[in-house]
Amino acid sequence: MLPMGRGDSYGHHGEILQGAIPSSAPGIPRSVLVTLPCRRYRVTVRFFPAAGNRLQTIPAVRPKAARAALLTLSCLGFSGVGGLLFLNGNIPAGQGLGSSSADVTATIRAVADACGQSLAPERIARLAVAAETASDPLMFDGTALVFAQREGVVVERFDNPLPPMELLSVQDPANGNGIDTLSGTPRHYDRREMARCEALLEKLRDGIARSDAGLVGSVATASAHLNQRFVPKPRLDELEAVGRHHGALGVQVAHSGTVMGLLFPPGGQEAIVAAKRQLARRGWKVDLPDPPTSAYAIAQDVEDGATPFSH
Repeated sequence: MLPMGRGDSYGHHGEILQGAIPSSAPGIPRSVLVTLPCRRYRVTVRFFPAAGNRLQTIPAVRPKAARAALLTLSCLGFSGVGGLLFLNGNIPAGQGLGSSSADVTATIRAVADACGQSLAPERIARLAVAAETASDPLMFDGTALVFAQREGVVVERFDNPLPPMELLSVQDPANGNGIDTLSGTPRHYDRREMARCEALLEKLRDGIARSDAGLVGSVATASAHLNQRFVPKPRLDELEAVGRHHGALGVQVAHSGTVMGLLFPPGGQEAIVAAKRQLARRGWKVDLPDPPTSAYAIAQDVEDGATPFSH
């Protein structure tokens, strides 16, 4: 029987940009996103193979992870294998932090590890989409890229990592405790919204090339407002105003969840604490990630040749 396998995945903190751009097929838009990686959230999966086709997960309700395990076993040519998936992590579900994509990515890595293989991120992405319909690009370990989440395809890799930014993570209690991030039909952007998304992508491309955190923050803010038609954040304007008062670079949201955030320049701890206190007085749930959460942290590791996970 196969040995125990292990896999890991970080989550993320929503998106810098999400929308749709034209695809190679005329008249058919392509849904894309650029995530904000987050080291604070992580899932570790251990896969204990056993004979038979029965697959059990702990915790029990993890159907996407179970589907990912079976798809991976089949893809790698192992039949008549089931077993136990033990998932351990700290990513809240339904808030747009990539909980299901992290479960699925870590599971695929764990099953591949038990099978004595290490799969390329592109292959993991295709399996992840097959398992959960749409996936975040967590298998690329924080690389700055444009990802077609319903295809599992990298549309564009940026030459540089996201610039240094610190994050104040917040929740508006009015948004509830979470949503089903895949509920309903895929969102449809009109021509104006698609043109806006293309312009924002060009601006983001420029901001990353110049390591201009201010440009990146402005893209995140504009994308958050573009998302209001689909998953509205009732107090987005209030959050943006508080951030502006305290020198934030912009507001950032989970486009398919409830979490929100303010982006600050590196070293802006006094401004972050002041914004945190003001938001808490107004009834927001506020949090100071420790250590400071930044897209830069993961992206820099990748650029320096480090490997966030051993898999």
